[in-house]
Amino acid sequence: DRVKIELDWPHRYHFMQMHTAQHVASGLLYSHFGIQTVSVHQGQRILTIETDAQEISLSTCHALEDLVNQEVLSAHAVHYELHRQDSAKNLGLRRSIKVADEEVRLVVVQDVDTVACGGLHVANTREIELFHYQGQEKIRGHIRLIFTVGPIAKEEIRKAEAAVTALGVLFSSPLESLVEVANQTLEQAASDKAQLLNAKTEIARLLLANQVTQAKQIDSIPLVLWHIENDVDLKSLASAITEYDHLALCAIKEDGDRLLWMIALCGKGSSLVDFHTKKKDLLALIDGKGGGKPPLYQGVGKGDGKAFLSAFEALFL
Repeated sequence: DRVKIELDWPHRYHFMQMHTAQHVASGLLYSHFGIQTVSVHQGQRILTIETDAQEISLSTCHALEDLVNQEVLSAHAVHYELHRQDSAKNLGLRRSIKVADEEVRLVVVQDVDTVACGGLHVANTREIELFHYQGQEKIRGHIRLIFTVGPIAKEEIRKAEAAVTALGVLFSSPLESLVEVANQTLEQAASDKAQLLNAKTEIARLLLANQVTQAKQIDSIPLVLWHIENDVDLKSLASAITEYDHLALCAIKEDGDRLLWMIALCGKGSSLVDFHTKKKDLLALIDGKGGGKPPLYQGVGKGDGKAFLSAFEALFL
């Protein structure tokens, strides 16, 4: 049989760029910062280096980025050497040799790093083109550094520039004050949201007070049957209910095809009916689902909301 094999050279070459960049970065991490490499991973777009450090400052990461790019521009040759085990061990490599073969293949980045490796690399550090620090994460108690290399690094930098430019337009802010303006906007949005929530709760409180005033009294306890047809949401209603020591309430609200329901049995209201035993039959009327704990229960259902309210009222008569 004959098989046609095609090499995806751009893909292969990018992995060679990343692999060589990792050698340079790991070598400089060790020689300049005393940080060892525990493991590495090359992905489709990112290169990660897991270190033995528990913390690595941003300034150190940027210093490493600058050092690697200096070595890229310095155009160091990259070549292979074969050594016997004993002679290789005498070279003071930053990483122990993992193979037991008599001959060991060393990858030498001239004047930068020498380590045992069987992978593929570019011939000169200038072929790495660009080395960019992307971020870090913690794994197994160690810091894992994340980088992009070559054309992918350029793409990531330009994506970040485009995002910052778009945010500058969105917030009408120059780069120098963009973060401050964005934080101020978020703080204002949070304040507005809190005020809106307070307003919704106040509206619910006033409308509930009106319902309580008009409600039938059962043993001096208001029995509120409320088919909500305005913008009152059940979350705001739940907050308003807390003002009442004694109350029996059933509220429903249509939400598209769904029927939202809420039942409150506050104080002496809970003594008027054994809701625990009646709940299943009551919710069956609307195929209701939900839960809660005294004094508040809520959920969703579907069907005839008026029949649900009437059935709740009948529990007290």
